[in-house]
Amino acid sequence: MSSGALPVIVVGGGITGLSAAWELQQRGLPYVLLEAGDRLGGKVQTEHTDDGFLVEHAADAFILGKPYAAQLAREVGLEPDIIHPRDDTKRLYFLKGGRLLDFPQNMKMFVPLDDQSFLDSGVLSPEGARRFLDEVNVPPKAPGDEDESLAAFITRRFGEEALNFIVPLAAGIYVANPFELSMKAAFPQFLALEQKYGSVIRGSRATVRAPGPVFASFRGGMDALAQAIAARLTGEVRLNTQVQQVQADGVVLKGGQHLRGSGVIVTTPSWSAAPMFSQNFGRAAALIGELKANGSVAVVLAYRADQFPGDMHLHGLQVDASEGIHLKAVTVHSAKLHGRAPEGHVLLRVFFKDLDPGFALEEARREVERLFGAHGEPLWHICADWRGRNPAYQVGHLDHLERIRAALPAHIQVAGASYTGVGLPDCVNAGRSAAQVLTEQLSVA
Repeated sequence: MSSGALPVIVVGGGITGLSAAWELQQRGLPYVLLEAGDRLGGKVQTEHTDDGFLVEHAADAFILGKPYAAQLAREVGLEPDIIHPRDDTKRLYFLKGGRLLDFPQNMKMFVPLDDQSFLDSGVLSPEGARRFLDEVNVPPKAPGDEDESLAAFITRRFGEEALNFIVPLAAGIYVANPFELSMKAAFPQFLALEQKYGSVIRGSRATVRAPGPVFASFRGGMDALAQAIAARLTGEVRLNTQVQQVQADGVVLKGGQHLRGSGVIVTTPSWSAAPMFSQNFGRAAALIGELKANGSVAVVLAYRADQFPGDMHLHGLQVDASEGIHLKAVTVHSAKLHGRAPEGHVLLRVFFKDLDPGFALEEARREVERLFGAHGEPLWHICADWRGRNPAYQVGHLDHLERIRAALPAHIQVAGASYTGVGLPDCVNAGRSAAQVLTEQLSVA
């Protein structure tokens, strides 16, 4: 491409947009990154408080089984800052029937790697646990293109009672309705195990987990990746720049300025992306607008350690789906990762679905007192309000995504958590993949 070539326009400065810009830079393509807000990083937000706490407003770690985030971290010089959850505090509880049960030992996500530990755990009734383990004898579903929900998959393979145990573990990151969440979009690896081994349990036990930690974060918090990428971008980056319309030859900014480009990658969430396409790509706008979203609220609470009667050196707890309470999970962030709280303090993240933040705060304080015996007021609190901002991959999502892509010309791409995965590695991969597709398209144009 000549030095006078039009830039690729990347809309959105979250992790997906930053990753797209980085990939374009690696491939020698000019680009302009446009971010409507006054900061980069999108939903990934790390706050450093004056009293020495590190607060994550969204994700606090990323999975290493998908290599994309760790690879990008190495490329931008962050490898020395990668940290992992602490092994010495790895205890996890499962709340069932009002009791804090020790989470079963020797698990791979929700799959037990030995029968006896699972049977002894009490997370399911004896009958439910035996039915769960009998999954090895359930015939695989006939291969086909038909999608199914997480709930349908679980009940078909593990039994109805298993829903209450698996859903908090599997669907938690999606804040999802298990009766709507697409297996093909969210958990294709379990469908693959069923087809290859005839059983998820058998396949999980036969598949050797890579040695070393499963998750990682950064010493300075998750937004360290966004800041490291941004510091190494040599192209044009504009903050406080809102895109109103995507056109075949570029974008129109708020205020009417027309910015021409050789291609466009829109990485903003579907609810903000759909209006950008409405004027010139009506079919795509309608399809993007049909994508649904779920909501969540995370309440962050800081305490002194002496406000708890017991040892708070644990990673947290998950809540049985039949517990009948608003609480979904708790992470003891101060114990999960080093450097998240000053010595002698406890930092908790308490998770709910669609709750009013004020009510969620009351519930969080009440549950922390009930479950952990906290006494006295927290030192402070922060509410991360993500209501209506968690992508919902409904059954048939991948087919819907294909229709969206087909409704757009090849030099206009959509990418990000609304489409192909909500975790940090998925967003990195989405941005870089969109940039690769566009590079190939422009090279043959």
